[in-house]
Amino acid sequence: MIDWSKQHCGVHQAPYAAALALMPDLFAVLESFPDPLGPQAFTWDIKVHMLMPRQFPCIPNWHQDFVPRPDGRERHDLITPEYPMWMWLSGPPLTEFRTGFVRAREWVRFTQADEHRGTPSGDFCWRGFIRATHQKLQPPKPSDWPRRHCQVYLDAGSYRW
Repeated sequence: MIDWSKQHCGVHQAPYAAALALMPDLFAVLESFPDPLGPQAFTWDIKVHMLMPRQFPCIPNWHQDFVPRPDGRERHDLITPEYPMWMWLSGPPLTEFRTGFVRAREWVRFTQADEHRGTPSGDFCWRGFIRATHQKLQPPKPSDWPRRHCQVYLDAGSYRW
């Protein structure tokens, strides 16, 4: 079992070897990656969140990942669903797709066309999120892979200063 409280914030747009080198505690999870193309065909984003009740670890509204925006506007006609993404969550709060919730500790395949949203934490907890994105959708960044921070989101309807 991974102790997420002992991990750093994660990695951003890293190639597989860099993600594994920077977060060796995740070896078993990353080695279980099921895509037949293999992990080297993907860019790796890993986020570690320390959450409090009612905080969202990701965007709380329905959205799609990596929809092309050539002129700053989403272009759904340019989506390429043949290039997959994969998601893995350590536990709640779970991501919700239109078809239901992601199950913890299982790889889930999705594409740019799949709408999803974050759900709020119900407890004080640590959560690990892994997304593998086909390199045709997101090529690796040149070198600065360690995450410096991970933001959380609040429900604007109930948050007060």
